[in-house]
Amino acid sequence: MTKSPDNGNKIKKIYRCSICKKTHDLYFPSDFAKNRSKYPFSYVFLHKYENSENIEDKDKDILTTIYIDAQLNIRGVEVLLNEDDTNILSKDTSKDIIGKLTGFILELQDEHEILIKKYNDLEKKYEELSNK
Repeated sequence: MTKSPDNGNKIKKIYRCSICKKTHDLYFPSDFAKNRSKYPFSYVFLHKYENSENIEDKDKDILTTIYIDAQLNIRGVEVLLNEDDTNILSKDTSKDIIGKLTGFILELQDEHEILIKKYNDLEKKYEELSNK
């Protein structure tokens, strides 16, 4: 394991993509592999097909799944080139979607609490009226 000087206490792993033939540096926190339910576990990321001589392949997304053991060693790799025009969401787009959904969930939780309070108040009033 080599520690990256510019990435703090992160562990640097090197991976060479079998499709684009590019070497990628991956950085993981030193505790990234701790407390996983099984080993090796999967780590998934996207990168662009940059080195293609075929203009049709250039800038297509490559979905990469890396299998990592408890010592952060790469034990296996699966790569998939996006052959058609379907979009694989970028990291930024995914973050935006997750942020919006999280906000919506929080709003629903707040509304749920308000409704529960109103329900309990109505139930209390019903009991008071029933006892008269």
